[in-house]
Amino acid sequence: MDSLRGAYSGGGYEMPDSNNSARDNSDEAINGPVVLSCTKCRTIVGDTFAYVASLPERNYIALQSVPESVVCGKSKKMATEKGEENSVYFELTCAECQAPIGRRYLTTVEDMDSIRNCFALDMDKVITYELGKCLGSKQSELLPPPEFYVSVAMYKEMTKLRENLAALAAHVQKLELTIYRNNGGASISPRTSGGQGPSSRKRTQPQGLNPEIYHVDSSKRFGR
Repeated sequence: MDSLRGAYSGGGYEMPDSNNSARDNSDEAINGPVVLSCTKCRTIVGDTFAYVASLPERNYIALQSVPESVVCGKSKKMATEKGEENSVYFELTCAECQAPIGRRYLTTVEDMDSIRNCFALDMDKVITYELGKCLGSKQSELLPPPEFYVSVAMYKEMTKLRENLAALAAHVQKLELTIYRNNGGASISPRTSGGQGPSSRKRTQPQGLNPEIYHVDSSKRFGR
C-alpha cells in the first residue's frame, strides 16, 4: 500500500479510487493499524493510533502526536498554496534525513480547521504499511488447533510432577542422612536371605557412662 488517502469511518480507513497504479481501482478499506514512514529513509514518523483527521483534497493525514523522529521547526511560515492563503504553520521534517514531511498549522482557513494544531503529514512524503496485511488469512485460521492447548497443559502437569518427585527424593535423602548420623555412622543392614529377620544394628555404648555402672549382672536382674 503506497498511500493512505481518505477519511476515517467506524469500520476503517476508506480508500477511494486513485490514479496510483500500485493500488486496485476498487475502494479498499484499511481495518488494521497503519504505520507511516519517510519515503526517503524509511524512518517511522507516525501511526494511525494517533489519527485525528484527514484531508484528501489537501493530501494530508493529521495525527495528534508523532515520535521523536519528527522535528517541528521553530520559525513560523506563511502558506502560499491556493486555498491556504494566510495560513501559518511550522514545517515538519524527518529527524534522520531532514526531508520535509508535513506541516503543523497554527492558523488555517475554515475548511482546514480539523487539522489545526495537529501534525499534518503530506501523503506524498510518507509511505504506509498496514500491520497484519501480509498474513492474508483470517484470524481464526491462524489460531493453533485444540490439540495444541491439550499438549501444553499435559507438559505443564508433567513438569510439575517431575519437580515434586525431585523435591521428594531430596527430602528422603536428607532423612536417610539424619538417621545415619543418629546411629553413629552405622547403616541399617537389609533382611537376610534366610528370612531370619533384620540383622542387629551395631551396638554402641551411650557416651559419658561408666562401663562398670552400665553393665548389669543378669543373675541379679532376675533374682538368681
